Amino acid sequence: MQQLLDSPLAAAPAHLDRPAVLDAGRTWTWRQIHEASIALARRFGDASAVCNLCVSRVGFLVTSLAALRHRRLLVLPPSGGNAGLTAVLQAAARPVVVADPEAWPEAWCDERSTPYVRCRPDWQPARASAGALAWQPAWDETAVVLYTSGSTGAPEAQAKTLLHLARGALVLGARLEAEVEGGLAAIGRIVCSVPPQHMFGLECSVMLSLVHGIPVLDKRPLLPADVSAAFAGALAGAWIATPMHLRSLVQSAVAVPCCSVVIASTMPLTQSVARQSEQLVRAPVLEIYGSTETGALAMRRTARGTAWRPMDGVRLEAMDEAMLGRGTHFASPVKLLDELLIEPDGTFTLLGRQTDLVKIAGRRASLAGLNLLLQDLPGLEDGVFYLPATGRPTERLCLIHSGPPLDRAATRRWLRERLDLVFLPRAFIRVDRLPRGDNGKLRRQALDQVFAEWQLAAPPRAPAPRAAPAKRRVAVS
Repeated sequence: MQQLLDSPLAAAPAHLDRPAVLDAGRTWTWRQIHEASIALARRFGDASAVCNLCVSRVGFLVTSLAALRHRRLLVLPPSGGNAGLTAVLQAAARPVVVADPEAWPEAWCDERSTPYVRCRPDWQPARASAGALAWQPAWDETAVVLYTSGSTGAPEAQAKTLLHLARGALVLGARLEAEVEGGLAAIGRIVCSVPPQHMFGLECSVMLSLVHGIPVLDKRPLLPADVSAAFAGALAGAWIATPMHLRSLVQSAVAVPCCSVVIASTMPLTQSVARQSEQLVRAPVLEIYGSTETGALAMRRTARGTAWRPMDGVRLEAMDEAMLGRGTHFASPVKLLDELLIEPDGTFTLLGRQTDLVKIAGRRASLAGLNLLLQDLPGLEDGVFYLPATGRPTERLCLIHSGPPLDRAATRRWLRERLDLVFLPRAFIRVDRLPRGDNGKLRRQALDQVFAEWQLAAPPRAPAPRAAPAKRRVAVS
């Protein structure tokens, strides 16, 4: 607990004048961030919940601390879409919406009575003393509500205490201290390509910064060239990315300088992409296994092995009907949705998600495992296997993909060498872009819509020719 009280999160005097956010041409200190959060909180009125839509790192940090410091529930929606926001705010008591002026949901807010605040903190020299910024966090109260990705259904709310989130940052920091050459001191800054509203982004780019005092770059680079430019000519740092970002990096063969570690999550990463990524960044690529419910549970350096090693204090148990996860940085125990093969030393292999098993012609396979193959498919920009929910026993997989057209014969030959014939895609559905969310995941509902639109656009099949009726022979006596 003392380590948390001595952190930037608690406005510890030792950190107040150290960098918090690195902006173009200027640096925000923790003193400025905390002072700006106090000023912003005065604009919340009697709101008891703060919905944080800020995209900028300064705006997100200032808004989050304004809510936490004044014991308002911090709500992080799964997306900025109208339907998602409406559902989130209906579940919150007296909410206020906060967003950057540049990404303001004007039409949405004008149609509703929910109060909203534009957040654009002005950079100015901090004047507040350490005493004026001191506060006592309510560690054990529910402080933050996040949402699951909704990849298998509707996003579900997950309540977190500040203590759980802060302990998660301590656990993650301890693993990085052991895995990164030079430890946390070698991570001079954080460059994040995922939004802070999702658990992975919150854990690795917000809480890691708030607890360990690592400054964050106020950009969200997505393309390989932008990532490379973000790291050029500056302190070595950590890149927070998804396997999709790494696959794009490998396809473009763009080198990333001054990177001390890559932390990836949200979907499985192949060894080949991990190895090629390490050559381009010249640093270890560490993959996190976890969930919104738990935060980080385990980590592996995928380029060197496929087994996962649990985080400190995490214990996984195989029960009769479920896998359970226990740890100090989440409300334990949590029922996991994955099938794991746990070894005597505690390491484990991920076998697949219980809900993504498909059965075709009596054979079973994990969609996650099948999709993992696609990361290495030559010529594929982005793609996913999809099984239409028709319930027909003769139904087969489709391959929904984007990018240049695929050579179907060559694709099937490549897949035939790697999977059972019954899982070869019957249909190829090419789209401009797969409907991935900000965290790179695909919702089943979005894929259902892609399939439905493809069916409507497909030319009608000509009916099979009817056989001519057989001539009846009449016996003549």
